[in-house]
Amino acid sequence: MKTFAFLSCCALALAAQEHPDVAKLRAEFDKKLAILTQELEAQKTGATAPAAAQGQFGLGSAASKVYESKGGLSVGGYGEFLYQSKENKDQAGTSGGGEKNLDALRLVLYTGYKFSDKVVFNSEVEFEHGGYSDENPEGEVIVEFAYLDFLLSKGFNIRAGQMLVPMGFINELHEPPAFLGSRRPMVERSILPTTWHENGAGIHGELPGNLSYRLYLMNGLNGAKFGAEGIRDGRQAGKEANAQSLAWTGRLDWNGMPGLLVGGSFFTGNSNQTGGGAALRTTVMDLHGEYRAKGLQLRGLYAVTTNSKPWLESLGNADPVRETGTRQWGGYLEAGYDVLGGQQSLVPFARWERFNTQAEVIASVLAGPSNDWTVLTTGVNYKPIPQVAVKVDYQKLENRGMTGRNQWNLALGFYF
Repeated sequence: MKTFAFLSCCALALAAQEHPDVAKLRAEFDKKLAILTQELEAQKTGATAPAAAQGQFGLGSAASKVYESKGGLSVGGYGEFLYQSKENKDQAGTSGGGEKNLDALRLVLYTGYKFSDKVVFNSEVEFEHGGYSDENPEGEVIVEFAYLDFLLSKGFNIRAGQMLVPMGFINELHEPPAFLGSRRPMVERSILPTTWHENGAGIHGELPGNLSYRLYLMNGLNGAKFGAEGIRDGRQAGKEANAQSLAWTGRLDWNGMPGLLVGGSFFTGNSNQTGGGAALRTTVMDLHGEYRAKGLQLRGLYAVTTNSKPWLESLGNADPVRETGTRQWGGYLEAGYDVLGGQQSLVPFARWERFNTQAEVIASVLAGPSNDWTVLTTGVNYKPIPQVAVKVDYQKLENRGMTGRNQWNLALGFYF
């Protein structure tokens, strides 16, 4: 016992006289040991790294996890459930039976692999409407993106594979807690047809002056599937995409101050994929802006699509593609305010939308009034934690054809 006491006193004396460099090394060792212990514990319990606090390279928080990882496999995802209740009567007072449905709208898995700090693979696989089976053909399983990123420098990186078209807000940032409302804005489904993804390659990065950019060369749209309701069905989605004609798409954003984003984007290419006849030049452009500060959330977007006339005019009179708008436009304004302002958030909001997929048509086609819409959405978003959102809202849907039918929506969304 006396020997033990003597040795303890000696150890204390040496510790008191420990050289500052040794103390620093000991502190660093203790810190690394604590980190290693946490990682081993996470592996033991099956835990994974949390989603990034902010998205990177044009993607949302969960989709950016692979960039934050230290290497190897990364897994993330999001889910979305939606209840819709449409009113019994339309604008004209015609009864149509109030439709109600509850949909397992989306389950998405992000998987990525960080080969090195310079080479990253990232992908998104989506199951829609409960997924696909022979008994449930309306479901869908689809790869929404799968690409390799070659991260060369802050200002210049190369991306190739199946990629999201970098337009608007929702097409790249579509995780449910990232946007207000139970449903995505209708302008960003009709004029900017989310979710829009094609095969190609391009560059992206950050430039001096708080600028960020993306520029891709991709397969074009398939104009043979256009129609009165817009270009949405012309997306080829990377599935054996006809690449007779390619398209350019790009985006430039300015983050001039915290919480502020202002930018624009474009897509342009020949949508006549037959390899012959007149060109169908399709050009989509948008301007967008967002400001967030002290609970306030403001967002605005305006988009316009043009389709050249010669190819449309050459089609037979019975071909529904002739009804494609040669000019289509839409925009929305959205405002919300977080009344809690902490770990939990409660955001009452309103969004006003206006769009027309047949603003102009070729001379032999009569534009349909039911494609000229005004939509007002009011509701509230509640987040018990930042990764989970419960949303309820009411939509007043009107068009000049008087066929609009108002509806209630309730949604549950999450990401990880």
